[in-house]
Amino acid sequence: MVLARIFSLVIIITYLLIPSFAQQIPQQNPVPSSNQQNINPGQEDAKIFTGRDSTSAYVNLVPFGPEAGDQKVHPGMLTSGQTINLHMFFPFYGGLYNYSVLSVNGYIAFATVLDQGPTINVGVESTNWPQQQDPAMIAPYLCKQQIVQNPSPGLKTGVYYRLMLRQSLFGRGSNVNIPFSGTMEQSNFFRQPASQACPSTSDSYVHCDHNSDYFLDQMMRWLQEGVAGATAFRADAALVVTWYNTASAIVGRSDIDAGQLSTYQAIWLTDQPGRLSYVILNYDKLGFDAADFRMNSRSGRCQALFNGGNHTGSVPVDPTFMYKNTPTILAQRSGVPHMVRGRYMFRVDDVVRPAGCSNKTGGTYPMLIYPNIANMLGETSVDVNALCLDRSQTYVLMIEQRQTASCTVINSAIARCHLPKIYDWGTKTVYFQPQSGSHQEDKAFVGYIYFVPPTLDPMRLDIGNIYEWFRNPILQTVMPITWYPRNFTNPDLDYKDYSIRISDDQLYSVQLGLYVIGYREAADDQIKKFRPEHRVLCRLATYANRNSLEYRWKPQEEKINLYQVEKWYLTDWERTNTLYSYRFGYLKLAPVTANEDTSQHLTHLASGLVSPPISIHWLWTINNPQFVSSSYSQQDAESRMQFVSTKATEICHDWFAEDGAQYNFIRDTETNASCPCIESQARVDIGRFMPHPRCSQVFRDITCQTMIGAKNCYMSAQNIYGSYAGEGSGYENAKTARFQTHYGQVCCYDEEGKLMQTAYQPVIKVTDDTPYNPGYPLRAYEFGTDPYIGQFEVPGLSVFYHDYMPYFFCCKYAKFRCQLFYWRRPSSGCQQYQPPAVGEALGAVSFSTIDNDKFIFDEPGVFTLLYIPKTVTTPEVRIQVRLERYPDRRVDFSLLGRQIGQANLVQPTNATVITGIAIEATGTDRVHVVARKDTRRFRYRTSIIVGNILRYFDVMRIQRFRGVMVYVNNVERGQPEIYVVLEEAQVGIRIRESYNLDIDRLSMYQESMGLLDVELSVPPQYGVRPDGDKVREQEMRTRYNLPRVSGLMRPFPDQTSASYLSGLSLSDVNAEGIHLIPGTGEAGSRQTMGTLNQNIPTDNMFTTSQDIDKKFEVFPEVYIKSEPIYKTAAEYETGRYRFVPMTGQMLSQRLQTCRDLQLSDRTSWQPLQNLYEQQYGIDYCPDNPSQIIQECGDSVSCLNDYLLFNARVLGMEAQNSWNSFSNDRMHASRHYNSCGPIMIEYPEYLMKTPVLSSGYLEGDVARFDCFQTHWIKGDYEYKCGIVVDYNDPNSYRFEWNKGSQPWCRSREKDNLFKWLTAIFSTIGIIMAIVLIFLCCWTLKQKRRQQAEEKISSLYKMPIRGSMVSRDWRSSETRPFTKARTDSMSSETNGMYHGNESDLHYRGGPTSGPAPVIADGGSGYRGETNGQYRAIDASAPYSEQYHESVANLSKRPSSPIKTTIIRSSKTVPIGSHILPQSTSSTPPVPVHSKLTDEQNGSDHAQLLGLNTSV
Repeated sequence: MVLARIFSLVIIITYLLIPSFAQQIPQQNPVPSSNQQNINPGQEDAKIFTGRDSTSAYVNLVPFGPEAGDQKVHPGMLTSGQTINLHMFFPFYGGLYNYSVLSVNGYIAFATVLDQGPTINVGVESTNWPQQQDPAMIAPYLCKQQIVQNPSPGLKTGVYYRLMLRQSLFGRGSNVNIPFSGTMEQSNFFRQPASQACPSTSDSYVHCDHNSDYFLDQMMRWLQEGVAGATAFRADAALVVTWYNTASAIVGRSDIDAGQLSTYQAIWLTDQPGRLSYVILNYDKLGFDAADFRMNSRSGRCQALFNGGNHTGSVPVDPTFMYKNTPTILAQRSGVPHMVRGRYMFRVDDVVRPAGCSNKTGGTYPMLIYPNIANMLGETSVDVNALCLDRSQTYVLMIEQRQTASCTVINSAIARCHLPKIYDWGTKTVYFQPQSGSHQEDKAFVGYIYFVPPTLDPMRLDIGNIYEWFRNPILQTVMPITWYPRNFTNPDLDYKDYSIRISDDQLYSVQLGLYVIGYREAADDQIKKFRPEHRVLCRLATYANRNSLEYRWKPQEEKINLYQVEKWYLTDWERTNTLYSYRFGYLKLAPVTANEDTSQHLTHLASGLVSPPISIHWLWTINNPQFVSSSYSQQDAESRMQFVSTKATEICHDWFAEDGAQYNFIRDTETNASCPCIESQARVDIGRFMPHPRCSQVFRDITCQTMIGAKNCYMSAQNIYGSYAGEGSGYENAKTARFQTHYGQVCCYDEEGKLMQTAYQPVIKVTDDTPYNPGYPLRAYEFGTDPYIGQFEVPGLSVFYHDYMPYFFCCKYAKFRCQLFYWRRPSSGCQQYQPPAVGEALGAVSFSTIDNDKFIFDEPGVFTLLYIPKTVTTPEVRIQVRLERYPDRRVDFSLLGRQIGQANLVQPTNATVITGIAIEATGTDRVHVVARKDTRRFRYRTSIIVGNILRYFDVMRIQRFRGVMVYVNNVERGQPEIYVVLEEAQVGIRIRESYNLDIDRLSMYQESMGLLDVELSVPPQYGVRPDGDKVREQEMRTRYNLPRVSGLMRPFPDQTSASYLSGLSLSDVNAEGIHLIPGTGEAGSRQTMGTLNQNIPTDNMFTTSQDIDKKFEVFPEVYIKSEPIYKTAAEYETGRYRFVPMTGQMLSQRLQTCRDLQLSDRTSWQPLQNLYEQQYGIDYCPDNPSQIIQECGDSVSCLNDYLLFNARVLGMEAQNSWNSFSNDRMHASRHYNSCGPIMIEYPEYLMKTPVLSSGYLEGDVARFDCFQTHWIKGDYEYKCGIVVDYNDPNSYRFEWNKGSQPWCRSREKDNLFKWLTAIFSTIGIIMAIVLIFLCCWTLKQKRRQQAEEKISSLYKMPIRGSMVSRDWRSSETRPFTKARTDSMSSETNGMYHGNESDLHYRGGPTSGPAPVIADGGSGYRGETNGQYRAIDASAPYSEQYHESVANLSKRPSSPIKTTIIRSSKTVPIGSHILPQSTSSTPPVPVHSKLTDEQNGSDHAQLLGLNTSV
């Protein structure tokens, strides 16, 4: 009786305590109001919420049961599981689920679970999927269990569940739309019952009130205390499932009464977009290890795991030796021992990653690092989940045996490590260990951190529009700055204080300083080399990091005053001189230290956030003594611009001289990385060029600063590889391996796809806003150069210092100095470019090989796609593809469990598709790109595995690994387009999933199709001609020691025939099997047919690993790459389901038969014939064969894919992709002859017409013109053509025609010059005439003088002497006048004249000519009454002679003209001058018989005169 009363009293007390348990959370931690802060550490009631107080038995569970609003799984569904609706999508292991199945057997499943036998088998090792089920599940404690049906009084059992949803999912969020009063009224809407308050959630287990919001906030605080990176997670929904007092499946009453029961809990949280998901497991007690009588044997052993399902992989909760022996130890240990025992945390949205800490001490265990993307500049911190930490120990993070990062213990689960500067780019393996020489072997923890240059850092400081920081002047004096306050913690807090929690607001109360850090590569006098230097220049401002509750998710926004500096860390002399040597810099937001205001030089900053590189020219005029002392106005923006322009001009000149003193790297860039001539070539040349990460429309990035105006820019996909350039006949001529340089190439193309040229930039880019900025080679490759330790080799920074900022100094800030920059950085003219050999494989599976063969090949198995053996100059290249039979999509999955079983879900067709590709080369990491399995392609459509580790490209789309680069075009959702570049081999691969289609727009598809297409690019150094010409294949291979390139992409490397112009025909469908890897494929596949694998490695790259990656084979992603995604049951590999490749004849025959059946109207067939036709149509025919023939036409790839897939979208995409590739290949494989740009000077006012026309290819015409105010001068039209050496017809070149330099002259000046030309021409003509006259007159005078000398020499007798002495000599002293000359000429003519009629000389007056009467006439000369008398012709000759002499002595000196009058014609006979003489001479005989001409001739000969007129 007493026992009965005591029992009744216990029951009453229990019922009284239940309401208090139900209200437990609000009582201990009331819901905070909008103006209420979290309780700070050290204050009263400052303890972490654990679900129950210390007096309760359940210290690690959240409230559950009916009092907490839970529902109970129906007893009839405990074993098979009860399906509940989650009312939103929860991500788990790559899938999205809006439902779950709850079972008493300790799991939350998402498919049917096979529980036959004593053990529930799941996972790759324990199931034979797809013959047996392998369901995805969250299994806190998986084994056969039961709920006691007849428990003893007071024993409560059951499986409880509830769904907690945030109010914001239904239109009102926590702390959203708060009125200005600061308080939030509770809406009447949310005072309704849960079934009415949450639309479309009529189930009573769904809660979306203020208590659910508070519960989700508490769960986030739990995650923050145990999971690295959980501060970035916002929980919007949670599924809470509690297994309360479950017993083993085969137990007796005595075992139950002995307390061998288990109580555990699973809390599954996700956010509203369904991107992040976490699971918290709470183990209160575990009373059994297995589901048998002994409860600890291997039969029916309990497991705690996460299973991805369908052989995706599984992850155990605790992979330690202790758990393996005794699973019940989970309730004693903890992943967050600083919080409570029996609690474990995991991130489960994709491949499950353990969080918290682990006690594993051997083997390999993955660390959880956040953020796992770190800026290479260092001075940042990362949080690490690894081994369980002890505050008395010192821990370090080793970064690939290079550098170490010191770590601070935040709590027992999280360590915060401060990264140093890591001049590197790519993924680095890190190891986390205690630094002290402990006897524990805690060396199992391995992780990776991806170091990125600041130009690509996705977590950089947001400082507004990057373009504005490069303007001169900066238009806005105030710039924005944004950051999330939870990224900063107070560095002065003592983390050894156990009361400090990560969720406490006090931790984030800190003063932040915004610093300007300058960068340069200067000489170090100690090491006598150039090295990178980062210098803190100043602090611009100080901000208070806001740590209130509203800023937990909200970013903090502040302003930057550009022309205000709080603190300089440079002296006045350094601001005047040294400041300009820092060509650019970056901003850093970091906590302010105590002593930095008193120090003149600040050398170290705390961990913080850094901005992308920016120009710091705006800093030159702030507190600059040189600027203040100048004539410029300090407040005038124009004066600042002029000051910056002046300094930029000086810097441009200094850079020009500095860069000119260095090695001329253009010879390497143009010889080894010449730009493709057209964009089509750059697009398919995947191995050597890639879309520019910031200046390409392919990536749709908006942060380009230097190549504005180009449609697309491409950059070299690796450092340019140089080669030995020696000369001679010795070893210099031997082929040597190429070596890596630190140069890069950038090529930009216009709207027409033509290469833009820097040579034309001065005549095209009229203003700074003109969109014409060509690409140019880089002395410092943007992605850096291994080993990233010296000048030119710092990723992202060296290129700004040596290439990008000089562009701004010379072309943007300075005036008329852009040609200086382009003189050092001329763009490529594509004169040395050789196109690659490209091939494609798509659909099921149509091949267009790299040597232009075309065929369709269907065969399941793993095949060698490309193999290139190693040579002296090239590395070994191995590429394998996995082909699988595509499933029949007409199978209805909803029939599972009713008409079909698990093994019948995947029914293969006779079409094979590419589902995976493995790539590696000598010295590189092995890369796997595989399509994800069905129902796993929601968030990620592909899996990228490098080094056996799954890599994610959500935030960082370009990632560099050992010898290989992988980048993703994430324009479409789910990373469906991946590019892989083998750097040294220069072989590139593009992989697309489902043709990169936007699946969200295809309403008939819930997820993508699950097939890959591959495009391959092989550079010309391997000797594969892109046009497919194989005539001289063997000869060239032997002469130049070229490797033998083979594989599916070149199945017949030893053939000499080619199919250059032939297309894909039906005869090319499934001709024979090629390059099958042994051990793969189906049992009936054609492994012995086709070309033999000649010296090709036959190991399967999907199932094996490199030696350095074998330690990661324990990770779950190893099953993603090794397992096929369309694994079929054994029955579908034999019998009538076995694979039979369909030839072209079979394809055509089946289409015709199916079309005939479709178009036939006959219904009067025999019953058996109707049955056969109907069954044939069901088994073999597509839905609409007539449409296939009509739409595909003669496209064989379309016919093949449309028929076998029975999907129009796949058939049409195959046709479009095949045609597009054929067109691109035709243009890309062509060799374009180039003259390069015209290398002439471009004076002012000169422009190119048309402005953007091509001006470098053969046949291009470059025409220049001037602006309308000027005239063009010189040769202004040039044409690119071929120049042949006619001595050697095989020798030719392409160049521009020769011409003079074009230049411009203003119209005003040209008009002035025209007038001046006319005036001076007239004057010149006049002067020429005068000059001619003077020349003639001078010549005539000279001749006269010569005649006088001859006359004087003739008359040496006394009579002549007396004449000269008396009159002639005296005449020599008189001025020489024209009258005197004429007089002398007349006297001479009159004296010596005779003719045939015996004409005599007759003197006449001086007033006019004296006519001589011919034909015997006689008369006077001139006058008759003068002092001279006429000569009598009848007189004797002696008298006549004396008379003549007498007359001569008395005549005046003025000459007269003498004319001969003959036959009424007057003929002048000349003028002559004779010397006067007074002496008489002997008589001269008269020659009356002579003619006039003879007389004149005789007299002229006598006197030596020329008497011709």
